[in-house]
Amino acid sequence: MHKLPFALNTLQTFVVAAETLSFKDTAERLHLSASAISRQIQALEQSLDVTLFIRHSRSLQLTDEGQQLFQVAQSSLQMLATAVAEISPKLPKTSLTLSALPYFSNNWLLPRLSEFSNRHPHIQLSFESDSTYQSFDVHKTDGCFRFAPEARDDLVALKLFRQYAVPVASPELIQQKGLGRALEFFNHVRWFDAASQPQLWYQWQQAHQSTHLAPTDRISFDDAETALQAAREGLGVAMAAWPLIEKDVKEERLVCLTEPLESLSEYYYFVYAKNNKDPSLQLMVEWLTSYQQLD
Repeated sequence: MHKLPFALNTLQTFVVAAETLSFKDTAERLHLSASAISRQIQALEQSLDVTLFIRHSRSLQLTDEGQQLFQVAQSSLQMLATAVAEISPKLPKTSLTLSALPYFSNNWLLPRLSEFSNRHPHIQLSFESDSTYQSFDVHKTDGCFRFAPEARDDLVALKLFRQYAVPVASPELIQQKGLGRALEFFNHVRWFDAASQPQLWYQWQQAHQSTHLAPTDRISFDDAETALQAAREGLGVAMAAWPLIEKDVKEERLVCLTEPLESLSEYYYFVYAKNNKDPSLQLMVEWLTSYQQLD
């Protein structure tokens, strides 16, 4: 058996850095300094004699070698955590049922969920998904992700981060129209609506004093994720939630057409029953707390 030229915790650091593509975000997750993360990655690259990341001013990009290592390391760490859970009598199998809109799940929760699963492989997760928000049912769901949750004495609402409504379009559509990000651009494109927030475009127009703008056409979708995908395909403009679309912007699939405004923002919350003392739920709450971004 070949001995690894690095410690296992260094490999874990690399996997988180590859998932976040940010040393700063990696440091926050692992409760270390960004410089400590950078030194670990540099030491790993030196021990392997390869470059794993291309460093940009505000982000990272995996090299081909980095992508190859990431795919193997991520699955290997997951298999190791699962094996540890299976042989440990102290970690009985438990389950959590969570509720979230597809838009939130696809753009924020799922890209981060492997971290929770790696830490707690004995917890089996299942999801309830609806195209619009439903009243929280303590008998069906252990926790749900919401913005502006209903005020109920039997619920706890853990504030996570603020989301900002911003219109987005594909770079190809912007180039095709030749107007850049000027407000005039909105008069020459199709607007997409989501059933969960039918008044959002009007609120945006009021905030930007642009009620005179009118689209060439409007299409309404049952859920915001489908509207966002249509924008990615260059079919029109969708109202998106920042920072949920941060990865799309970094990877140049979408462009924010206006700056975020506080008047067009709301907090996301994780909501759960006050009397639910399930240890698995408490582990989920603890993990989510590490992602809090409070004003």
